[in-house]
Parts: sequence; structure tokens; C-alpha cells
Amino acid sequence: MFLKTKIYTNSRHNQQSRNRRFVVNSSSSFSTNSATATDVDVSTVTTTSNDKFNWQKNWYPASPVSFLETDAPNAIKILGLEMVVWKTKNGWSCLEDSCPHRRAPLSLGFIDSNKDALVCRYHGWEFAKDGKCVDIPMSIDENANATACNSKKSCASEYPCKVHAGVLWVWPETGADAFLEASVKKCATENFSELQGAGDNEWGMVELPVGYNPALENQFDPSHAEWLHARYDAESNIRSVSEMADFVPMTKFESFDDDTTEGFKVRHGGYNAANSNIDATRVFTAPCSSRSEYLDDKGKPYLSAHILYTPTEPNRTLMFTKFQAYQFTAVQGAGTRKVSVADKIENLFTTPVRNLFNLYIQNFNTIGDARLIFTGLQHGAGNAAYTLGNQDIRAMHGVEKDMKKRGGKWNKAYYLPTVADKGVSAFRTWMDNFTENGNVEWLDGSAVDATPTVSEEEQTERYHRHTKHCRACKAALNELGILEERLLLASKVLLATSLITGFGGALVGNEGLPVLTLSLAGLSLLGVEEVRDMQHEFVSSTPRRGVPKPKLW
Repeated sequence: MFLKTKIYTNSRHNQQSRNRRFVVNSSSSFSTNSATATDVDVSTVTTTSNDKFNWQKNWYPASPVSFLETDAPNAIKILGLEMVVWKTKNGWSCLEDSCPHRRAPLSLGFIDSNKDALVCRYHGWEFAKDGKCVDIPMSIDENANATACNSKKSCASEYPCKVHAGVLWVWPETGADAFLEASVKKCATENFSELQGAGDNEWGMVELPVGYNPALENQFDPSHAEWLHARYDAESNIRSVSEMADFVPMTKFESFDDDTTEGFKVRHGGYNAANSNIDATRVFTAPCSSRSEYLDDKGKPYLSAHILYTPTEPNRTLMFTKFQAYQFTAVQGAGTRKVSVADKIENLFTTPVRNLFNLYIQNFNTIGDARLIFTGLQHGAGNAAYTLGNQDIRAMHGVEKDMKKRGGKWNKAYYLPTVADKGVSAFRTWMDNFTENGNVEWLDGSAVDATPTVSEEEQTERYHRHTKHCRACKAALNELGILEERLLLASKVLLATSLITGFGGALVGNEGLPVLTLSLAGLSLLGVEEVRDMQHEFVSSTPRRGVPKPKLW
């Protein structure tokens, strides 16, 4: 059945059509202000506003602090601007990723902890926390060095940055005025209580190979999870109701407080049998934050989620996630995977091997920080989180590519007849009202270029999406490489021992030792293959063997 949408308008603050309220089949728990209702299809509505959102004068999440290297510079990108962040004795510094000498990237350099300086690896120029050049090694004498260092031309531009809620935030504008404006404006996490995330209480972060608009509108489309992230029967390829709660059509969705450049809110009901009675509020704080609070039918906390976004360059977006579940069904989500007899048999063999591997990492790692390595292994050596991401990316990239072919006008390309679509309408309408042409403003002068056709393998790769950004994952990947080398060396030594002892054993009629060493060599080689598989999971979702096509369901 086609569901009509009521659009409410009023004259508050002399705002006209941009004071919108989308309410469909709203129950009494979703109260609205009195207004005049008109039956129209929001997919045909466009509004305009003289107030435009300023992309530059805002805080953006650059990275979870735990992901950053503290003894080396970290390259980051925000709105097309290339920057470098590095840890000083007095906190974090963010500079332009360009040495004023010959414009080599400062992220290629290193930190001199004795001088508390960032050193350009091209010619050794040294920079302090504020970007001032403090030493030019090729200066002919101290006076020449001081003169050059005191020149504004030798300085690297500094950007405001700060740490809040475990995230490094950056203000992508330089100069004294930028520091003054940044000092009085809150970053998005300062507007909400900090969540206690699952596990190690850290933020998750990936860099999606899709643009800002499809990434954000996906967040305001909660019902997609019931199909895109559903479990499907392996034989029939039909959505498996036995493994997950069945979907429930959404009947409540409301958008409000959407008449300013600061963002908007949506309020909605549930979308599956497990959460059908929830009352959820999602707050979009422009340009980067979506905070969700779910309450059950008794008004008790059900689930909280904070998702942050940073547009890095056209068609790429950083996404940060943190969840706090208050009830068991929220943790369960749509359901649980069946544990088959084959799974139980496999566990009988893999559990001892897994325990041996954990013992090795705990006692024989090369960096003296087993916890960091185990954190990286949790991130990378597994498919569940990446599979969910791959599902989203494949869908979002398809949307992005098709939208470009259709001229990029969502209200002409989309057909949004259901209540569940109202979050997408709210986000896209806000973008139309408060941004130029409904798109991100790139500070490096980049145009909103044609969406590239990205191969399936590139869409589902993992190294550039997450691993290269994460200190723990890089440590785990390096440790797995060392273990592979050790296992290869052990297999070679054991094979050689087997050959040597084999000749002697044949002469004396004792072949026990050569058989034992040959067996251990075989186990070592099996270990090599297993470790290579684990390393591959940090790099790509494409299988190492067989058809190079990622498994999405």
C-alpha cells in the first residue's frame, strides 16, 4: 500500500518551508505540534535556505587515539586536506603534511624525542609542536640557521586539535582566528555522555570507499539491516527466519529540529520482532555525528550508539562506531547463528591449536606488548565485522554510482513510499537546505568528481579500510609475519634433520626420530599456511584460494 506523507510547516523564526515535520501513522507516543498538514510526496519536495553550513569551521574526528602511533608521525586527511598528527611531550600536534622547504610529506619523517621535534626525512628540517622550524641542518652557521628558522616561510601551518572521548579531533583551518573559534565550539562527543563500549571500550574505525552522502543516509535507514545484514539459508538463499527475528514494517518515523545548520533529529519505532516496541531517537550533529538512544516500551535504556563520520576525499569517508547495549536482546540483534555438528567437531581440533597460538603470543612476541597484539587480532583475524561492512559498501557504492548517472538528484532518482524511508528524506533534505548543491565542500579545491567504478575486490579490501590506520592491527600483522618466518625456518631445520637422521636410522633400523621430525616439519608447514591465512584477513576479504569473490552472506 502506498503510504502518504504529511509535511508540517510553521512560521517560527520567520522560517517558511524549511521548518519541516515528517510524520506518518504516528502513535500517541510520537506527539507533534499543531500545524497544517498537506498530503504530498516528499520525494518531490525541495526547499532552500540562505543559511549555509560552513564545512571548514567545525571539529572532525581524525582517529581513535588508541589507533595512532605515538613514536612516529601519522598521516591523516580531512575534506581533502593532507595533515600529519604526532605526539609531543605536551600533547598532540597537527600540522600540514608538507615541509615548507621542498614540500615533501612530513608524515614520511620521524620524531626526535630528545628535541621533541618532528623531523622531515628529506633534508632534516625540524619542527616544534606549533609548526615553527627550529633547525635547518644545512645552514652554514648559527646566524643563518636562526634567520631562516625565524622566517614565516619556514613554518609548517598548524591546525587546532584536541582529544575528547578517546578520539583525536581536528579543526581544518589554520591561523589565530581558527584557534579562537575552535576554542569556543564543542566537538560532537562533548554534547553527549560518553558510552562504555563493548570489550576494550574502544572506538571502531574504518575508511569506507564510498562518499559522505551515501554513508550518512545509510545511518538514517535502520530498516536496511533486516535485509542487507540478514542471515540467508545456505541452500535456498532465502532469508532465514529460524536464525533471526522476523522483520516488522516501521510505522513510526518523525523528523524535527531540522531548521538550523546545526543538524536535526529523527525519532522512530522498531523494525524487527525483537525491538518492535522500542522508541528510538537519532541526533545528527552536523557534519559528523549520529547519536542514537533506544528505549524499550517501559522507557528503560535498550541500546545506545554513537557513529561519527569524516569525509576524507571524494568517494572516501571515515566511520567511527561505538555501541552500548543495556539489554540482552539488543546484543543478540536480529538473532544468533546456528552451531552445527561440523562446527563442534572443528572446535575439538582448533581449540588446542588456538590455545597454543595464544601461549606463543603471550610469551614469545617481539614487542613486549601481548595485549596490543591480541587487540589487533580481534580487529583483523575474523570475518564477522568485515562481512557486515562489505555488505554495506557493496550497496552504498552501487547507490553512489547510479546516482551519478542520474544527475545526483536524490528526490528524482529515489522512490520513497514507506515510513521506513523518512530518515533518508530527512538527511537528504537537510543537505539540500544547508549545503551547496547538497554536497561536501572540499577544502583542497577538489570537485565532486565522477564516482569511479571500483572493482568488487577493491570495495572489500581491508588494509586501506582499517589496518593501516590501526596501531594494534599493524602490530598484529607484523607479529604474524615474524611467526611465519619462524615456522618456515623450523620446517627447514626439521626437514634437514629428518633427512640426516633418516639415513642413520635406516642403517641401524631405528626410524623413530626421522619420522618424528618429518611429522613436526609437516605441522610447521601447516602452521605457515594458517598464519598466511590470518595475515590475509588483515589485507582483503577476497579468499586466498579458489574463486576470488568475497562471501557476503
